[in-house]
Amino acid sequence: MTVEIDGSHGEGGGQILRTSLALSIITNRPLVIRNIRAGRAKSGLRRQHLTCVQAAAALCNAELRGASVGSQHLEFTPREPTTARELAFDIGTAGSTTLVVQTILVPAIVARRSLRFTVEGGTHNPMAPPFDFLERVFAPHLRAMGARVELTLERHGFATGAPAGKRDFYDQEVNERGKLAIAIEPQQTEHLAHLDLTTAGPVTSRHAAALIAKLPTHVAARELEVVRERLGFAPSECEVRELECGPANLLMLEIERGGLRELVTVHGAKGLRAETVAARACDELEAFLAADVPVGEHLADQLLLPMAVAGGGRFRCATPSLHATTNIATIGHFLDVPIRIEPAGATAVISIG
Repeated sequence: MTVEIDGSHGEGGGQILRTSLALSIITNRPLVIRNIRAGRAKSGLRRQHLTCVQAAAALCNAELRGASVGSQHLEFTPREPTTARELAFDIGTAGSTTLVVQTILVPAIVARRSLRFTVEGGTHNPMAPPFDFLERVFAPHLRAMGARVELTLERHGFATGAPAGKRDFYDQEVNERGKLAIAIEPQQTEHLAHLDLTTAGPVTSRHAAALIAKLPTHVAARELEVVRERLGFAPSECEVRELECGPANLLMLEIERGGLRELVTVHGAKGLRAETVAARACDELEAFLAADVPVGEHLADQLLLPMAVAGGGRFRCATPSLHATTNIATIGHFLDVPIRIEPAGATAVISIG
């Protein structure tokens, strides 16, 4: 039975498209989605989102209608699973490679076949999880569920510098497109395991990394100085990474607690002082620590799909974002798996199954 999705629902962004494509593949149900990204200033498919569609189609040899830049209507009909062992996708702009990965990673895992795929484009983008988040925060949970997946950053790729407040990177060119590689092997069990992530343990490690490319090193030094003053990081917990591509700058703050990680990323931009970049990162990490939850806002959104496909699990997070509640509603169109949000003071426990 065809699933019809209104892309203007909830937050009205690309997550509705990505989750719908993933579940169309997994359930083998045709998808019709209208009003794609209606909640965005530039609605419809951008190059990045079109690559998500093409990557999803490659996994299941789907029949497509409306798969073009600017389209607000898409028909996606899965056919036979691919027999290819290697696939390659190129966004052609600085669009986010990690969001393309987000579209096809869970379907590729549950297919229980050996597959390696690469994606070229932006690897560290505003408004998208950086590669480091997928590799260090999200992937460990997939492995805990039984998935056998490895992620490799082959090249960094950043959007060309934009003034502060102007973050539409979808169609920006890059000096050198970044490249991610994902390798998947069949898991040992038939189904993914359930996880219970409700307890936040003590902080056991911290790390701050200021990435700069073709910019003065004092930019990174000033950011890390704020981190040391605000959060008490030791010099040994801070590092500067100088990259050849760019120009670009971003600050990443990582903590580990109870075996779980959280990663905060803030991007620099033209006209944005290094101290402001660092202050924003510190604010976000302090808010996460004050909430005393094991799962951050962005991880909460990403865990919903694999947990729903697994048929169960639960986690505690701060009050779910509109992004997360929209994702829950989208999942409900495909899977008969109850997802409950149970308030617990200033936090919430999300239970699946």
